[in-house]
Amino acid sequence: MKITLIGHYPPPYGGVAALMKQMEASLSREGCRVSIFNLGSGRPVGDNIINFRTNNRVLEFFQLARHFAFSDTDIFHYLSASYRSFWLGAVCTVLARLTGHKIVISFVGGAFKDFIVGLNPHARSVAKFALGLAHAVVACNSDIEGVLKTLQPRTRIRQMSNCFPPLAAGALNLAQSVESFISSHSPVVCSTGAACAEYGLVSALEALAVLRREYPTIGFVLVLTRYGDALHEKELFSTIESLKLARHVLVERDLPDFISVLNRSDVLLRSALVDGDSVSVREGLFLGLPTVASDTPFRPEGVILFRRGDSLDMAEKLSLALKKEKGHSASGVQKESDQNLETLLSIYRAVLGSELPIKPYVSTNSADRRAGA
Repeated sequence: MKITLIGHYPPPYGGVAALMKQMEASLSREGCRVSIFNLGSGRPVGDNIINFRTNNRVLEFFQLARHFAFSDTDIFHYLSASYRSFWLGAVCTVLARLTGHKIVISFVGGAFKDFIVGLNPHARSVAKFALGLAHAVVACNSDIEGVLKTLQPRTRIRQMSNCFPPLAAGALNLAQSVESFISSHSPVVCSTGAACAEYGLVSALEALAVLRREYPTIGFVLVLTRYGDALHEKELFSTIESLKLARHVLVERDLPDFISVLNRSDVLLRSALVDGDSVSVREGLFLGLPTVASDTPFRPEGVILFRRGDSLDMAEKLSLALKKEKGHSASGVQKESDQNLETLLSIYRAVLGSELPIKPYVSTNSADRRAGA
């Protein structure tokens, strides 16, 4: 079976990019051939990867159209992180249909529900049309499933979390700046997100200021993703300065390997005010790292929850987590990841109209039109 995953692919490392790599690894272990259409800002290298022109939408469209037309994939699978990528996903569903291909679309972003609710009637009609073209629709939680059903009430929407095993940790060395910071601070809390209000990072900094009283050498590694707001980022740095946290906070961007940061940290913090099914939370649980997260819906078992937006409660729960030791993977994550892989394969089988076991892909010498060609 030949699968082409479409979306953001690392570097830089981030939620959907990490999920794509994890899905790629899981499917490859099942004997599938996996190609990547990378719509992110990075330029990863690989025989199975195509990088698209994200700085020019017209060229990007024609590039996509060409590769859809000549691909020999069995199924395209588009991962929509949020409202930012929904319309490009709509373009991909149209291109898949026009070129006679099967396409699955997954929705994994927490802000997606608000985006759909805010659509005007015309945009809503276009969204309904695009969604109706997909051969299968997947939601990472029941909130997203519910809002998708308002667009396509007759469409069967499958629910599958973002739980897949992270790649082997520590494959890449940390940047010297990160290594030096972690070595000179204890304990170390890490987090990742965009410089947007919805990620609750100002509250995270306020919680860190409270924790300094108990842990005077505490460090906070904050990995910012590419997508954010310049004004909010300015507010973050102003908060760091006003709370006198400059020696305690390291802000990094576009790290290629967040797993290495997780491995060197004592606690993972997810401070988001709105969330879908955070991939970083899943990674923390897999690595046995004490994981503290806001009480948004659909947090997996094993997470220590705090009241979202409440910096004092966040500090209290972080203090609790820092007293725990790293251990084995949280109970249930391996089982859930195995179930998700089987769910994913069953979706592909249904789309292809076959319930037969998936056979490993064997390349032939005839017209090897790989996505990376």
